Parts: sequence; structure tokens; C-alpha cells
Amino acid sequence: MKDEHREMLDKRLTPMHLYRLTPRTNCRECGFETCLAFATQVIVGQGDLDLCPYLDQEAVRPLREQLRQQHAAGIGVKKEGFEKALHFLRGEIRKWDFREVARSLGADYSEPEGGPTLRFAYFNAVVNVTHEDIGTDSGEALGPYDKILLYNYVIGGAADPAGIWVGMETLPNSVSKIKSLRGHCEDPLAQKYAGRLSRLPEAVAGIGTPIELREERVDFAVEFPILPRLGIRVLWWDEDPAEGFAARVKFLFDQKVLETLDLESLLFTCEQLTDRLLAAAR
Repeated sequence: MKDEHREMLDKRLTPMHLYRLTPRTNCRECGFETCLAFATQVIVGQGDLDLCPYLDQEAVRPLREQLRQQHAAGIGVKKEGFEKALHFLRGEIRKWDFREVARSLGADYSEPEGGPTLRFAYFNAVVNVTHEDIGTDSGEALGPYDKILLYNYVIGGAADPAGIWVGMETLPNSVSKIKSLRGHCEDPLAQKYAGRLSRLPEAVAGIGTPIELREERVDFAVEFPILPRLGIRVLWWDEDPAEGFAARVKFLFDQKVLETLDLESLLFTCEQLTDRLLAAAR
């Protein structure tokens, strides 16, 4: 009997299939930093095919149903799908001259026995990116999505921050992500620390630095250096039951953040930060 799942695996869509249909101009209108990042995230089930306004709909039509079936079968959305995406990204990263891009990424370049290596901070760890894999100084394992994010950081390049902090609602093509940011990050953090803001200095120690914002009437503010060219600010307003005010949290980003990370990767980064802060509360 013919193994339909095996046949689907053999004929599965990869990021390269979709990438070839993109304009390859890295216009960012889809919300991702590069056409490569867009193609990768759609294939692994983390992006919407319709976000790119320049895809040839006739060429995409046969892929649309195949992609739906592929995701329904668990291909491209589970570990196997992430590994496929990582395999593709490793192929792309081998084309990069690490010596040339190191400075723009805020990374250190070296050539140990394992070959050209970029070394930079990611949250409170130090990662080493080679043409073959990504590891940490501490030996702590990185998840596949962390690696996809870090490969996209290297491939997409990074911009010097503008120094102007904005909410996600001001970023282009962010409408679909604002609800996720609020539901997965801002609201859980507001609820967890409501009436307990005194615990925040201890919770952020080692991963963020409390800051004073005179222009903002805020109860607590922290800046988190996630990557050399990516910082995130988180603002807290505590609850005031007597006045009927609930606790509130707001994430802020540099105005040029989408020149460093695409929206999907940025949301993932916020979720990673949230998980760390919720764990600290426990």
C-alpha cells in the first residue's frame, strides 16, 4: 500500500519553493525583514501567505492547498518542520562572510578550529554562530525557533537604533500581532505582578536594567538588551482598586526595530522575555 504521508514528506514545500516566488526585494511590506524570513515563517506555519502583496496568485494557488494539507499533517509545524527550516537557513548562512557582517551586528568575529564564528549576546547568554550550527558558551541548549530567530538576525542584518521608543501599534503591518502581544505578553505580566511591583527589581536582575522615565507617568520601567542591536522596554502601571484602575503593561521598541527583526521574530522575542519574567514571579 502506498504511504501517502511518506509521499507528502518527499514532495513537501520548503522555504526555497516559496522564496523563488517572492519579489526578493526585501521590501518589508509583509512585516518580515527579508523575503527569506517571510518564506521560512510561512512554511513552518508561523506566517500568513497573504501577507506578501506581490506574490503571483496564479503561481501560488497550487501551493496554497498543498501547504494547508502539509500543515494539517503536522509537516512543517512540528520539530521536523523546524529542522527543515533550519537546514535551509544553514545553507543560506554559508553564503555570508561573517567578517564583513560582524560589526553591523554588534558581534565579535573569530576563526577557531570550528571555522568562522560570530559571537554575541542573546538575552543573558552568549551565543556562537557558525556556518553549521548555533551554540552557547554555557552549553545551554537553544530551541529551533531561537536558532531560526538568530539566523534571521544574521541574514537580515541589523540597524543602529534610532533612540525613539514606540509601541507595536505604530509599526507597519502589525495589526495582526498587536492582539497576540497583548494576550500573550502584556496582560499576563500585568496580572502576575499586580500589587507586587516590589518584586520586579529582583525578577529582572541579570536580564534587564530598571530605568527612570521622567516623561512617562509609569510605576516601573525596565530596558532589556535582547541582542546587540535589539532592546525592549517594558513599562508597568500598578493596579489601584480604590480608583478602579487595573494593572497595565506596555512593550516598547525602537522606531527602527523592523530593520533588525521581522514582526514574527519580534513577537517570539517578547514571548521569550515574558516566559522568563513569569518564571521569576513563581
